[in-house]
Amino acid sequence: MAKKIIVIEDNHDILDMISYILEDEGYEVLPSLNSEPLKDIETSKPDLILLDDWLPDSYGHRLCATLKQNPVTAHIPVLLISSVINLPELAKKANADGFITKPFDIDHLISMVKEHLS
Repeated sequence: MAKKIIVIEDNHDILDMISYILEDEGYEVLPSLNSEPLKDIETSKPDLILLDDWLPDSYGHRLCATLKQNPVTAHIPVLLISSVINLPELAKKANADGFITKPFDIDHLISMVKEHLS
């Protein structure tokens, strides 16, 4: 069974590209332009979350911190993805499992996903 990844990215083109890349690697992708999928996370049971930091309805690092504080979701790996300069610090404060800086290298994206799903 394919690993399930929630991808939350506010840029439609980037969301489509990431979804295509991950689906091509054999993952099941649940793409979204906002944080809506996180409200139903206990039902969707993702294996990984790729989370943009700048979202129309929240900040990725705040959502990540909330997920990591909840015993039900704390085990789910979360990778922040953004072009903000202080992404490493935001990821650390939010207890993210890692981060990917935009613009990103496709091979790096794939390797980070594989690393956190193994």
